Amino acid sequence: MHKYIILGKTSQETAASMLNKPQNRRTITEPLAEAFGASFIEFLYLNHSDFDFMCVVKAKEDKDMAAITNLIYASGAFSNFNWFRAFEADEWQDVFQSASDNMASYISAKQKSQEV
Repeated sequence: MHKYIILGKTSQETAASMLNKPQNRRTITEPLAEAFGASFIEFLYLNHSDFDFMCVVKAKEDKDMAAITNLIYASGAFSNFNWFRAFEADEWQDVFQSASDNMASYISAKQKSQEV
């Protein structure tokens, strides 16, 4: 399972709906995540001007996260909604180790332009 971060800004319509009927959106949306084999680790609301929602999710594949987030965004509940893959420190070390191991195979545009 991979970890993902979701950041979003709820829409004005969502705020109005929550005022009219306060809800625990985590319990309401958990079945959606489970339908894709995903699970919520954190489900948080924030007091930030650019985003007011953050979620940490575990899911099997990027395509599952893309499906979940596209479905939620299409609902109109958010005016801005993004997801990102998150890496643990040891996973990130492995990413850079792979890059380091294969560094010699890369030629930058600047290097290529200076070839005679």
